[in-house]
Amino acid sequence: MCPDLWTIFDLFGWLRTNEQSVAIWLEGIALVAIFILELVEYRRQGRDKKEQHEEWVKQMAVMQSQADAAKASAEAAKLGAQAVLNSERAWIEIILGPVERDPLEEEEDTGLFECSIQIENKGKTIAYIESVQVGEDTTTGIIPEEPVKSFTQSFHSLLGSGQKQTVRDFKADTGFSDGQDIVNGTSIGILRIIVKYRDIVDASILHQTSAVYLFKKSLENDPERISTLSDYR
Repeated sequence: MCPDLWTIFDLFGWLRTNEQSVAIWLEGIALVAIFILELVEYRRQGRDKKEQHEEWVKQMAVMQSQADAAKASAEAAKLGAQAVLNSERAWIEIILGPVERDPLEEEEDTGLFECSIQIENKGKTIAYIESVQVGEDTTTGIIPEEPVKSFTQSFHSLLGSGQKQTVRDFKADTGFSDGQDIVNGTSIGILRIIVKYRDIVDASILHQTSAVYLFKKSLENDPERISTLSDYR
């Protein structure tokens, strides 16, 4: 049934009377609707931004993986090239060999340690020997990183693959001025040899081989070579 005419007129009258209140309510409803729509849109944008961020993170992870792979490949190539150079370059080894005596000369045997300091080229190419430094020190504590008393001899000579060269002789009785302290155990004798050389693979690089030998409580026995203080560059 349709509402009668008087009811409709009463509704219109009530609306005119309460027009301001109705307008406020309608405005409130509109604001709530707008808020709800903005909230829905904000959440949608949030989801889109989250998806974009996740995609950006994935892309960055892929780019980082590619960069790491390229870096690893470059390092492997560098190491491979260096390995080839190392396999072809000269390598100098320091050896304590026997003293070469003149059979026509008689020398008194003191019973103390003596040797010839020799260098040998263990590499495949020629070495250009620039200098050999020999240090003969004693210490009561920490072993110094560099020889305190030393003698450097310039050679400027070529040493082929597999060849040896005698640098000089060493005698424990004359090498250490306070040898008795070594025998008594109050000092340690240090024989340090440093060889500097170049090779034809890359003559711009100055290589170095060093060896450190210690005399402890004896000048008769062979000295101990300290591997941690020896160096190959």
